Amino acid sequence: MSFAHPWMLLGTLAALIPVLVHLFDRRRPRPHPFGPMAFVLRSQKRTASRLKLKRLLLYALRTLILLALPLALAMPELRQDANAAQVVKGPAATAIVLDASLSMRWSDGTSLFERARDEARDALADLRPEEPATVLVCTDTPEAPGAPAFDRARLRQLIDEAAPSYAAADLSRCLDLAARALEDSPLAGKRLVVVSDLTVGSLRLESPTPTVKGPTGEQVRPEVVLRDVAQGLDALPNHALVDLKVEPAPQAGPRAFQFTFTVKNFSPTPLKDLEAAVRVGDTTLGKGFVDVPANGTAQKTLTVRFTQGGTLTGEGTLTPDGLAEDDRRAFVLAVPRPLKALVVNGNPNATRYRDEAFFVDAALSAPGSPVQSSVRDPSAAWREDLKQYDLVLLLNVAAPEDAQAAALTEFVREGGGLFISMGDHVDPDAYNARLGALLPRKLRLVRTSVERDDAAAEERAAKLAQVSTEHPLFAPFTGRAEEGLTGAHFYRYMLLEADAGAREESDQVLAAYQDGAPSVAVARRGRGRVALFTSTVDRDWTDFPIRTSFLPLMQRFAAYLTGSLEEREEQRVRVGETLALRPEGTQKVSAVKSPDGQEVPVKPQTDGALVVGPVHQPGIFSVLGADTQPLPALAFAATLDPAESDLSRLPADTLSAHFGEETVKASSSDAERPPVPLWTWLIAAAALAFFLEGTLLRK
Repeated sequence: MSFAHPWMLLGTLAALIPVLVHLFDRRRPRPHPFGPMAFVLRSQKRTASRLKLKRLLLYALRTLILLALPLALAMPELRQDANAAQVVKGPAATAIVLDASLSMRWSDGTSLFERARDEARDALADLRPEEPATVLVCTDTPEAPGAPAFDRARLRQLIDEAAPSYAAADLSRCLDLAARALEDSPLAGKRLVVVSDLTVGSLRLESPTPTVKGPTGEQVRPEVVLRDVAQGLDALPNHALVDLKVEPAPQAGPRAFQFTFTVKNFSPTPLKDLEAAVRVGDTTLGKGFVDVPANGTAQKTLTVRFTQGGTLTGEGTLTPDGLAEDDRRAFVLAVPRPLKALVVNGNPNATRYRDEAFFVDAALSAPGSPVQSSVRDPSAAWREDLKQYDLVLLLNVAAPEDAQAAALTEFVREGGGLFISMGDHVDPDAYNARLGALLPRKLRLVRTSVERDDAAAEERAAKLAQVSTEHPLFAPFTGRAEEGLTGAHFYRYMLLEADAGAREESDQVLAAYQDGAPSVAVARRGRGRVALFTSTVDRDWTDFPIRTSFLPLMQRFAAYLTGSLEEREEQRVRVGETLALRPEGTQKVSAVKSPDGQEVPVKPQTDGALVVGPVHQPGIFSVLGADTQPLPALAFAATLDPAESDLSRLPADTLSAHFGEETVKASSSDAERPPVPLWTWLIAAAALAFFLEGTLLRK
């Protein structure tokens, strides 16, 4: 025990006065024989015991009065060890920590955050005039608060202007920042007021509680006052859409996709007929119902077929509950647009499987393909109006005449796609002369790795050894899917001129044979693209057309050459994180805007990428080009952290064990005052003793 005014303890010596009076005021009676005294003595014997008890009570009460008053004036205080929390007596510098995490948006008519602001205002109003204060709004990126001050109006403004975030907030870190701010105050007393819903994700219980420097430099824990805005509820019922997976559904059509909802129930009550829907704008494209067990997870798959292609933005939604923000997830989806392809068959054959265009036409016309192909022989093909097509495929076609080559060059430079495969009808010199400006590399000559009918053809045939799987064209062919490429045999292939310096940065070799000779080369010409495949697309020079990878690769060639291939996986970022954005080709980004129209920080990198963020809200983020017009292909979706959807609450005994029994004071809107000090009880005891003494004296 310690005393605020120890010199007042000298007054306890006054407690000896009644004892001394009792000891020295004892007179011995003188004997006086008197007859009537016999009667008095007999009466005195009957009341002696009662008078003795009364006298002892008087001495005890007087001693208590004289002992309690100086002790109360000395202001005694019970102390714990140095590591225990400091129980504030007298003025204390106070830091109010206002939880602004996503969970504080939960509402049952009034959001938890609205209640929290009221609690924070009450906490500020409860302070004594001599107590300085500061306010920290605890978000995912908290800023260190200023030193405690007496500007109550500014602090109330901070509370009034605070808004809940869409991310998790680390209360433990915020308490550390607030504790550091309290050290800037010269007052010995330190207090932390935490206004929160106290969910399981709000505090890191494994981390130590914050400490501040005491009067003598030792580390002590400040008083902690917890204001529970959830009013003691064990849990806040909530369900959430924790994942939304979008995949093509070719079995349902060329522009069909399946949306897989993963729904988590964070309450002890099972959910029945929860609505799951896919929406684009105000239009509902698909809807279903899902049952979710108590504290369990369920999935629901909806198939949606889009009527038009292009980049679409929308969201998957659930029936909203108290925390509606986690009941929806945005998505950006590249839907293939219908493509018209002119397939120029350089070697028609009445036997289907011997026809040059047979395998290509089968691949482009497969279920789920967005390509509508028209097969023509060269004489008919050059009479077609190329402007009606998105893509031209020259399959073992002799070099076109100058006029036809000029029309093909214009077609590509205006945005068309051109695919060229080799064969016996391809003359390298004629191609170089008439289409050399379009080719990624000039043609040289045909190399034969092995004759097809050779007994050791499979062992000696060339194979693909270098494939750029980081390029969008070959991105799916990784892992086990790569076998469909590397297992193909190539008996002949066209050699290309050595790379003496690419004419344009876009000229690339994406696949090569074991000897290093290019297999697939691509280039950009004007607004269009060209792809050169150095073997055949029938079985004359290779068995690649009967490999499992041929069909998807030809479809990706068509999408890539027409610019409709999604050149990146759907980019998603969690709220509070950054995203690496990679513009395509010559695209220039002038700004990135959040769903509410605010600009998001963008930092260019040396490799051409852009680091966007951190993002602070969920939804669709639009990317603007140099002309301030949206670039739909670069738009991306931000999603919430599913962990913040768990609104289970920390038990009171866990909080007491973490912060200490003497420092945790649960409070609500009618905040409890600190316990009555010990010295107050001493004064009350002295007053009661004084009253009882007077009562005994009157009897």
